[in-house]
Amino acid sequence: MSLTTQFFTMLSMIGIGSWLGATFDTYARLWNRSKKARWIVFISDVLFWIVQALLTFYVLLLVNNGEIRFYIFLALLCGYAAYQSLFKTTYLKILEFFIRIVVSIYRLIIRLFHYFVILPLRLIYRFIVILLFGTCHILLYVGKILYKIVRFLVKLLLKPFHSIFIFFWTKIPIRLRTKVIVLLKKGKGFWQKIANLFRKKR
Repeated sequence: MSLTTQFFTMLSMIGIGSWLGATFDTYARLWNRSKKARWIVFISDVLFWIVQALLTFYVLLLVNNGEIRFYIFLALLCGYAAYQSLFKTTYLKILEFFIRIVVSIYRLIIRLFHYFVILPLRLIYRFIVILLFGTCHILLYVGKILYKIVRFLVKLLLKPFHSIFIFFWTKIPIRLRTKVIVLLKKGKGFWQKIANLFRKKR
């Protein structure tokens, strides 16, 4: 391995060490590990470090064809220590700033979605409901008026027949009229008994 390759390897591993510190702080800030179950934290930590190890090996593969030397681990520690002592505070401030921006954009999108999508849909829904109820109310009102008109017309048309019936009814002898009335009452009582039987069976 040439000196140039070793130099670039050292620089790359120092950068990867700083990257590991920054990504771990980002992961801890976003994932909020203290509020998660232990087994979930364990699995997520394992996956996180597997990804970081693969990334580190990929950088080594690009820089020195994947050769692992002892100074590589020292360079990683130096990069991590440099991040902790020099860059951590600044990076966390920048991270919080970007998180606030993302949260503000997210809330803005939610509000815009509410005002431009949810609220119009609610207004359209209320308008349709009011329109349907209003239409039903109008139809009922028109139906009542039509019913009254039809009833009036039926009475008007049947009035001559009613007068004719009364005329002929008065000409029938009283005994025959009495028998007809008795038969009608008996028929009414018969149908009433049948109706009562069906009610008892239920």
